[in-house]
Amino acid sequence: MTEPGDNLGRVLALWGEMARTGSTEALGEVLAQDVVWQGLLPELACHGRDEVLQLLGRARGGRLPRATRVEAEEVGDRVVLTIASPEIGPGPEGTTLEAGTPRTLVLYFDGGSIVRMESFATRQEALATTG
Repeated sequence: MTEPGDNLGRVLALWGEMARTGSTEALGEVLAQDVVWQGLLPELACHGRDEVLQLLGRARGGRLPRATRVEAEEVGDRVVLTIASPEIGPGPEGTTLEAGTPRTLVLYFDGGSIVRMESFATRQEALATTG
């Protein structure tokens, strides 16, 4: 059973490891085999650990953007994570997100593994869905 703060601690440790190594390998160890990543648009979805890691591998050579600001908040079994970086490109076609705009993900946990990831245009929108 997870205690309050456990999932937030996992996310912070995971981000630190990925920033230190420049690799998404640590993320792969925390993703559930059947994880789903829902992008900003309904048609933008990845199913399964391999597909999620392949998507990340295409962007910036598999390296996450160097963060200049990170906001993370645990809400129940979810962690709302917002990353700001000048390395972030524009949002996908069909969105209005400009390059450099912070990106927000909600990471859903079950038993210490990330079982779902959901992208949001704003932190406020993400927090509204977790309440």
